[in-house]
Amino acid sequence: MKYTCIFLFSVLILLGSCSDWLDVNPVTEIRESKLFSSEGGYKEALNGVYILLGQKELYGKTVTMYIPEMIAHTWTVPVESKDPAAYYLAKFDYSNSDVESDITGMWNKYYTAIAQINDILQNVEGSGITFTNGNKELIAGECYGLRAFLHLDLLRLFGPIPDNATGSAKCIPYVTEFTHDATKLTSSTYDEVVKNIESDLNKSEELLATSDPAITTTSCLDVSSSSSESIVSDPWQYYRQLHFNYFAALATKARFYYWIGQKDKAVENAKKVVAATDKSGNKEFSLCDEAYFSAHGNANYNMKIEHIFGLYNSNFVSDVYTPSYAVANQIFTQDPKFLSTCYESSLYPDDIRYKSNRYWAQTADAGSLGISLHFLKYNYRGAFYGMYTVPCIRLSEMYFIIFEDETIDAMMSYFKTWRLSRGLDSSIDNTLINSSAVISRMEKEWRKEFMGEGQMFFFYKKHSYASFSWPTSVSVPLNSYVIPIPKSQISFE
Repeated sequence: MKYTCIFLFSVLILLGSCSDWLDVNPVTEIRESKLFSSEGGYKEALNGVYILLGQKELYGKTVTMYIPEMIAHTWTVPVESKDPAAYYLAKFDYSNSDVESDITGMWNKYYTAIAQINDILQNVEGSGITFTNGNKELIAGECYGLRAFLHLDLLRLFGPIPDNATGSAKCIPYVTEFTHDATKLTSSTYDEVVKNIESDLNKSEELLATSDPAITTTSCLDVSSSSSESIVSDPWQYYRQLHFNYFAALATKARFYYWIGQKDKAVENAKKVVAATDKSGNKEFSLCDEAYFSAHGNANYNMKIEHIFGLYNSNFVSDVYTPSYAVANQIFTQDPKFLSTCYESSLYPDDIRYKSNRYWAQTADAGSLGISLHFLKYNYRGAFYGMYTVPCIRLSEMYFIIFEDETIDAMMSYFKTWRLSRGLDSSIDNTLINSSAVISRMEKEWRKEFMGEGQMFFFYKKHSYASFSWPTSVSVPLNSYVIPIPKSQISFE
């Protein structure tokens, strides 16, 4: 009951009084002066950023479930008349007008969020008002972390394949100033983007290390512990997994270093997250397993206990679930025979994601009497915990980074731990004899694990895959991994 109350109260705080902030574009000087005249105004502004990020145009759908997943062929390719953008994305045709519109909308939303973050940072760092409970450092730490996180995803989407990157080549704009002037969105070089991401993540980690209540309390993270402690006095500091928290800074560092090929640093930060404990010595984050699902019969299947950072979309049902998952002939679906291959069901019948009709099941279509195959990871099952929340970075990814970037001998214990949590046996342990074997295995595991989260595309891009083997064989032109910058932006380069 404690977590239910905290969740509802936190969501009310997150959603309350933010519509004005989101609707103002650009923010007028009068509005800005009023907004940043109190601590509450800064909280309102930052909550507005989180609401924006959780909307369907960004992590609520487009960045996680739609554009990268269609390119990676996670879903059955729809016919052109049903969803033209999805149809052409699956063909790697980014010149189609519907695709261009979606890409431009995503790009604009990213930089709108970044502009709002920069506005907060510009004001909070020079603010003379009195903040309570370390919230000045907390807000600044979240903003630096979010700015790095968003630019990293822009780099992964619109930037080069890491191994092909030229440091002096123009890449994406890395924006550190609040501006209404589109001409200031000129692209930085690849080296500049990398340097700025690292700098912002370092600042975020440093600030959050001393201000984030998630480090010292269990209740603020709202993860797997049954602790009833409630230490923080500021309700805004609850439910830290819906904010860019200290552990999100470490996890994003792991993702960043993995992406650019600095393996030692990637492993170092990933292990910090995996090993993190609270003040009682309990793990901050736990892998989801069959015991968890058995103990929580109405648990949502998005594995909320693994979320290091996620975003909430209050309109998820109407914006995403009903039109894309729940209807007959839905957009986000797949052929049963291909799913059986994906989850290696003949070898691993106890996979917790596929057994018992867990992630995929024949269920009723919304608004009709029909029955069809539905993806249930995001289906609301009666628990407030994890409701309408989309993971942006999850504990499993930290394990996967260790699998790929650590030595085989050193990573094997982590590999066994993760596989056991998913109900998989040790039959393949002795087959991981070299890095090629590890990558081949990880292709299968990324596919199973992050379905509907948008991560498979990045695995393929990271490793420059020339073809997909699932669900059917398809060749991939290498230039397909670089999403084109919108034409409206190119004119300012």
